[in-house]
Amino acid sequence: MTYILATTEEVVRWYKFKYNRDLEPGQFELVEKLDLKKVPLFGDKETAKLAAQALGLKTWRYVRI
Repeated sequence: MTYILATTEEVVRWYKFKYNRDLEPGQFELVEKLDLKKVPLFGDKETAKLAAQALGLKTWRYVRI
């Protein structure tokens, strides 16, 4: 099971970013279609939460795949 970060809007968009130790706030783009080759996958919610916070996100949704 893995988790992906998504927006909390009614029409969900996906956060695309390169996941590494040097994440900076705002260093992401939103994509309309979920392409699992382009978005980072996380093994647990805690890791996904740390990435979201590093990106400076105020709200996000976890999607479990």
